[in-house]
Amino acid sequence: MPLVDVVSWHPMYGTSPEFDSEYYYEYPAIVQEIKDVASAHGFEGEYEADELTWYTIIEGTPWDGWSQRYSDTIAAKYYARGIVMHLGMDVTAGGGVSSWRPVSFPMVRNLCTIMAGAKPISLSVHIQSAATDIRSHGFSLPNGDKLIALWTDGVAVEDDPGITTTLILPGFSDHRVMGTGVLNGFEQQMITSSEGDNLVIRNLMVKDCPIILRLAPTRYVFLPVILKGYAR
Repeated sequence: MPLVDVVSWHPMYGTSPEFDSEYYYEYPAIVQEIKDVASAHGFEGEYEADELTWYTIIEGTPWDGWSQRYSDTIAAKYYARGIVMHLGMDVTAGGGVSSWRPVSFPMVRNLCTIMAGAKPISLSVHIQSAATDIRSHGFSLPNGDKLIALWTDGVAVEDDPGITTTLILPGFSDHRVMGTGVLNGFEQQMITSSEGDNLVIRNLMVKDCPIILRLAPTRYVFLPVILKGYAR
């Protein structure tokens, strides 16, 4: 193992909470076991999960039934979960591009843009929600900004209204937050409050596809204002 550069595997072919759910929910523990065994034998390289695949329903195309099929939107949501989950475990994620459909391509582009250079880190996040299946991962960007990825990890649906959630982030009271929905690329400045050393985000709608919150230090930028020929 000390001579090996990469440990790679093919993790999911249609796996979801509705198809092979036991494997879906045990998967993070399986990955940790792979990493523990490899490192115990001297491995110091990288981990790579290839051919993440969620096939879509294509009218008129025969199917042998060996893997589940999903609508374009639901497949894209599972792709997004799979990619972010692996990145959060410090595993490179590769998709089975032959199965990608039009909804998946912009989602992957959105993820590549916002996650460029991101490294997984442990972030203290307190989640208050009626949902019991919210999954989260923390990341750090090269410029020091932090990312938090959140989603509800149940069965994905076409149009999920989301569930109201409150996030408490210790130590980030002097930060602002931008939220991005990776499925469609919508961005929105989050309304936050500072309570002591905590940054609090209330009424955040967490859905069945990852949203990415970017935390950046609050910086005051003074732009020159031209008034009667003088810059102030």
